[in-house]
Amino acid sequence: MKALFFVLLVTYLALQPGAALQCYSCTAQVSNTDCLNVQNCSQSENSCWTSRVRAIGLVTVISKGCSSNCMDDTENYYVGKKNITCCYSDLCNVSGAHALKPAATTLGLLTVLCGLWLWGSSHL
Repeated sequence: MKALFFVLLVTYLALQPGAALQCYSCTAQVSNTDCLNVQNCSQSENSCWTSRVRAIGLVTVISKGCSSNCMDDTENYYVGKKNITCCYSDLCNVSGAHALKPAATTLGLLTVLCGLWLWGSSHL
């Protein structure tokens, strides 16, 4: 009887599909606490990603999800910075606080805003 139970248990476990990766998921949130929805990734998605876009050093927008071909990336823009990080285990993209250095100091921010204001007023 024990042998039959053992064979049935092994067969059951062998026939179960592998568990899918789980990642936190959100779109364009300003707080990481709004990015804690758990998403079951598809079998082809093998990584979790987090995207942080910081605009003018004032606001950071966070997005998260599953990916089949995630690549770490950082892009600097005139008025901000975009940073994408990847990880490869369940719920590994919990933090939205990976280092994003301010895109502009207060003086730099004032310079950018004044430049945009002057540019905009000259094109009216």
